[in-house]
Amino acid sequence: MKFRRFAGILLAIGLASGFAGGLAGPSRPLRYKVEVAGSSIRWELPASFEPIKGIAPLLHGSVDAIPVPTGGWDVQATITVPAASMRTGNRRRDRTLREKVLETARYPDIVFQLRQFTGDLSGFHPGATFPVQVTGDLTVHGKTAPVQLPVDVAVFPNAVILTGSFPVHWKAYGLQDPSVPLVARIKEPMFVAFRLRLVPAE
Repeated sequence: MKFRRFAGILLAIGLASGFAGGLAGPSRPLRYKVEVAGSSIRWELPASFEPIKGIAPLLHGSVDAIPVPTGGWDVQATITVPAASMRTGNRRRDRTLREKVLETARYPDIVFQLRQFTGDLSGFHPGATFPVQVTGDLTVHGKTAPVQLPVDVAVFPNAVILTGSFPVHWKAYGLQDPSVPLVARIKEPMFVAFRLRLVPAE
């Protein structure tokens, strides 16, 4: 469920890479990676009494941006979240999430693959902030679905910060309903918020 948000988190990364390209100049390919320190993915799942909140503390990804003759960028990005790393602060619930809902032994990763980003990168420079739109494929529990979301970009001298939030309809990924009869009814959609820090790849 949360994964979708992550997913989202993943999309933002792709376009940030494009912006960072502006700093390095349009004459050569740009290569970036997601830095765990400074990045965060949080999700909230509506429930009958109170929402269930969680985090995805681990993630990794890469972004390649190649300048094209028209002045734009050909950006490729992949972001991966180890499904077993999901945490809600409740051990029993986390075990159920891993073993019965996400089935992490069979489907260990939640993956976002960037397909397209839309935005004006002409004003990319340290201190600049601007919005972009990201589209990609989010794979959770072995099923892939398209996702689209807005991302806010902030450019710094040595990094690019991407932030955003989006809804995830977890039933579309064939996940088992984690509701507990007479205790808590889980609802859709799940909401995911992310902050991704991109730094130049070595």
